[in-house]
Amino acid sequence: MVAGGTLLSSCSTTDPGGSPSAGLTQRVEQGQPVRLAIANEPPYTQLLPNGEITGAAPDVAKAVLARMGIENTEGVVTDYNSMIPGLNAGRWDMVTAGLFMDEERCAEVLYSAPVLVSTESFAVPPGNPLNITTIQDVIDNPDIAIAVLGGSYELRAAQNLGVPEGQLQTYPLAPDALSALSAGRVAAVLLPTLSLKQILNEQGGDFVVTPPLDAIPKTGSGAAFSRSDEDFHRRYNAELIAFKETEEFAAILEKWGFDAEAARTTTTEELCAVEA
Repeated sequence: MVAGGTLLSSCSTTDPGGSPSAGLTQRVEQGQPVRLAIANEPPYTQLLPNGEITGAAPDVAKAVLARMGIENTEGVVTDYNSMIPGLNAGRWDMVTAGLFMDEERCAEVLYSAPVLVSTESFAVPPGNPLNITTIQDVIDNPDIAIAVLGGSYELRAAQNLGVPEGQLQTYPLAPDALSALSAGRVAAVLLPTLSLKQILNEQGGDFVVTPPLDAIPKTGSGAAFSRSDEDFHRRYNAELIAFKETEEFAAILEKWGFDAEAARTTTTEELCAVEA
């Protein structure tokens, strides 16, 4: 990540140029590239050695833009905290980085329909001996503890759902939490479903992943636009909604480990209701 943003050549080597205050529709009409803010954090976004940007979020964005007749794009790597301020300051035109929606962010920018939707699951020992499949299962068994990451969304969600503090053990990183599970110090680990499946597929582990937990609100992202680009956002969103029903959309998400059906059945309004 590069604070403040670093311009990278993706589908074009053209200097963005132009006035930072020029609207996105005007920039496109002038032949200028659409500048996509990313974070270089797979599977959400990735910067390849040749300067190309890829990952689930920009791959979908570039496909939608192509359906709009726009092939000229450039990537800008920046940190998450800079994405919305930079967007509103005109340093880039879209945020395509898996920047999850919440009440605060949705008040500042225009989000497209959901593209990447995340659910939460438990990692439990093989066979799930304590049959932990819901948050209520944890609350009903005060003798067990579950692991969460310090300061995480999962920690706040568990607290909000009534899991007593004494049943929550915090760890700095996912491997630490999973080690606690292997050692029997906790009965389950609460993390995003995708994260747990990726760890299991790529690194292995002596655990299984439960189905997503219905009690925890979904989190997710779409492309974000400045509120001054309402017309472009409207046209992009209409094209995205149509694209989400295609096999191409499903193939992009499957490539990066995301669930197309979760994106199809979740609304922007639902994700924007998540508390910041």
